[in-house]
Amino acid sequence: MFQALRRKFMFVNMLLIFFILSTALLGFYFITWLSSEQSATRLISTYMSMPLGEIHSSSDTPHLFISEIDVATYDYIQPLIDSNIFKYFKTSYAHDSFSSSQTNNILSEVVAKDDIAARIRVDDHYYKYQKQKINGERIKIVVLDVTTGMQHLRSTAFTLITIALVSLIFVYFVSKLITELSVKPIEEMFKRQGEFFSDISHELRTPLTAAITNLAVIQANKAETVQSQEKWVGFLKDQLDRLVNLVNEMLYLEDIGSGIHDETSERINFSELVEQQIKGLSAYINEKGLGLNVCIQKEVYYHGELEALTRLVSVLVDNAIKYTPEGGSISLNLAKAERRVYLTVENSGDGIEPEDLDRVFDRFYRVRKSRSRNEGGQGLGLAIAKSVVEKYGGTIRITSTVGANTIFSVELPI
Repeated sequence: MFQALRRKFMFVNMLLIFFILSTALLGFYFITWLSSEQSATRLISTYMSMPLGEIHSSSDTPHLFISEIDVATYDYIQPLIDSNIFKYFKTSYAHDSFSSSQTNNILSEVVAKDDIAARIRVDDHYYKYQKQKINGERIKIVVLDVTTGMQHLRSTAFTLITIALVSLIFVYFVSKLITELSVKPIEEMFKRQGEFFSDISHELRTPLTAAITNLAVIQANKAETVQSQEKWVGFLKDQLDRLVNLVNEMLYLEDIGSGIHDETSERINFSELVEQQIKGLSAYINEKGLGLNVCIQKEVYYHGELEALTRLVSVLVDNAIKYTPEGGSISLNLAKAERRVYLTVENSGDGIEPEDLDRVFDRFYRVRKSRSRNEGGQGLGLAIAKSVVEKYGGTIRITSTVGANTIFSVELPI
C-alpha cells in the first residue's frame, strides 16, 4: 500500500515541481523576448521620428536603414517586387552593413506584406520593420536588423531547455526526498495505529474473557445462592470495574485533547495539591520501603483545572513508585521561576532504553508490558499527563539512564 502511495506521491511531486520550474523558465524566456521586442520597437520609433537627412552612418549606430517613397510610386511598384525596386526609394543608412542588393531584397519583402509592422527573414537574417504614411503623400519604412537578438533568444531557449532536462534529475531526487519525508510519518502513524488497536483489543479482551468465564461459572451453578458464589461475583465485578476504568480513562484523554474542561479553570494552590498527592501515596511508599526526598516551594499558584492538574501529579508520582524497586528512592521538586512552574519527579531503578524514550507517552505503550499489566497499569497514564501539559502550553520531557534512574520534567507557563 505504501509503495503505491510513494509512487503516486512522487509522480505528483515531480509533476508539480517540474511544472513550477518550467513555468519559471518560460517566464524568464518571455521576459527576455518581451524586452528584446520592446527595445527594437522603441529604436524603430525613435528613427521613424527623425528626418531622413539627419541620419548618418556610423559603426556605433544600430544595423538599421530608412527608406522613403511617394504613395503613387509605392502603388506602382506593387506588381514589380520581384525586380529591382531599390531605385524607386530614397534610402539612408544608419549602419554600413547593408548592400544595395540586400536592401532591395528586404524592401521587396516589406512591400509585399500588408502588415504595418512585422518581422521578416531575408537571406538568413531577421529584420523588424515598420511602415508609416507621412502627410498622406509619402511612405516611410524603417528596417532594423534583429538577427543578433534572435540568435540570443535561440541561445537562451536552448539553454533553458537544457536546464529543464538536466533539472529532471534534480527534480527526481528532490521528489524522492519529499516523498519519503511526507510518507514516512503516515507510515509510522499507521504502524502506531495498528499497535494501538492491537493493544486496546488486548486490554478489552482480557477483562471481558475473565468476566465471561466468571459469569459462566455462576450460570453453571444457578441453584447456588449469591452469597455462596460471592467469590465469582467479586471476580466479575473486578473485571467490569477494570473495563469501566479503561473506558473512562480513554474518554478523559479525548476530553483533555478537545478542551472540554476549559470552563472549569480556577486558581489552584499547586504546592498544596502536590503535598496532598504525596500524603495520599505515603502508605504505598512506606510499604515498598522507598526513600522519599521532597522539595516543594510554598505558595505556588497556577490557574487551571483541578482534576487535570491532580491527574498530572498523580500519574507522575504513581509511575515513579511503580517502577522503583524496593529500597530505592524517589525525589520530587516543585518550584516557580520567571512566570513558569517546574515540576520534576525522579526515581531510581532500571531506567528506560533509549529506543523506548520517544514512545513512553504513546497510548497503551509499555516499556515492559507484562510487568505493567501485573502492576495494574493500562498504558494511558503518561499519555494523559502529556495531554494535560500540552493543554496548558507546557512541555514534558523524560531522561533516563539505564540501570540508574528516570526523570520526568514538566514546565508549565503561568
